[in-house]
Amino acid sequence: MRAAPQDRSETPLAAAGSATVASDDLVGFSASACRPPEAESWLVGGASTTGANDLVVLANPGDVPATVQLSVYGAQGVSTPPGGQNLVVPARERKVVPLAGLLLGEESPVVRVVSSGAPVHASLQASLTRLLLPGGTDQVAPLAQADTRLVMPGVHVLTTGEGQAGTIVRLLSPGSDATATVRVIPVDAAGAEAAPTDVPLTAGLPTSLDLSGLAAGAYTVEVSATAPIVGATWSTTGFGEGADFAWYVPAPRITEPTVVAVAPGVGSSIVLATEDAEASVTLTPVDGGDAITTAVPAGGTAAVAVASGIYRLESAEPVRAAVSYTGTGALAAYPLWPADAAAGALTILP
Repeated sequence: MRAAPQDRSETPLAAAGSATVASDDLVGFSASACRPPEAESWLVGGASTTGANDLVVLANPGDVPATVQLSVYGAQGVSTPPGGQNLVVPARERKVVPLAGLLLGEESPVVRVVSSGAPVHASLQASLTRLLLPGGTDQVAPLAQADTRLVMPGVHVLTTGEGQAGTIVRLLSPGSDATATVRVIPVDAAGAEAAPTDVPLTAGLPTSLDLSGLAAGAYTVEVSATAPIVGATWSTTGFGEGADFAWYVPAPRITEPTVVAVAPGVGSSIVLATEDAEASVTLTPVDGGDAITTAVPAGGTAAVAVASGIYRLESAEPVRAAVSYTGTGALAAYPLWPADAAAGALTILP
């Protein structure tokens, strides 16, 4: 999507979509938002084991071809499979690569996407089958870069299953050994916060942390590390017929007023997380209607139930935000990115 400038200024633009599928071999709800293409991004999610049918989707919205390199991190470290080298994505087209064709039999893969010639938008289309029962679908958003602090708002913990992990954090330190500290903060202020957990990370090897001991509810997962890392949180509605799952990807900081899109879906809410200061956040529907203002405590999190549509998000303090959905047999989420129009001015020096 593109929007022409108005009065010599960039036009705010936001869009999102959702889909529900119900067939004999595929069920679930998924949602995703439009975001700028990147020269480098990371896909944290999915698997290439039996029952997983995951696809790396590369879209080139530009006017020139892009050449993409895919590196995959797994239990044996990083590899550059032949099927992920020198992939040409023509202008205004996309290419789909099966994850199993890059690294077969991997339970916790992480994919690094590097593009030259033109930036691309990478995503992971994930679906799962358990013992011939479809186990859900999701559209996994990319991370723009590794960071020492990851914030994943709106994670829904719904079930622990029968001896199975219902909620898992996947982490990777690409460059060096590190220690990550995981905090799980209840969205409901009345909920009890669990003690932080330290997770040792070996460079280049994905590591998973089981969060299934948490009480059912909505949380924000925060991870701080001694070196730049990437990560995401997976959760499921269950392990039987009609189950769905979602990958919760870290949200970037929003420091300026920006427009955000909420796609249609059951139980939709915007979940907000602050850093060191309390924030008063206002969500104003752009097509008219009453503004919603909510206070988010310093270092805390809050959820605002919203209908589908476009909103202007304003906060005097930096916040991170995501749209989260939950319902019977439906689970999805996507992070909210600051709109291009909210970026600072670019100074060109002679």
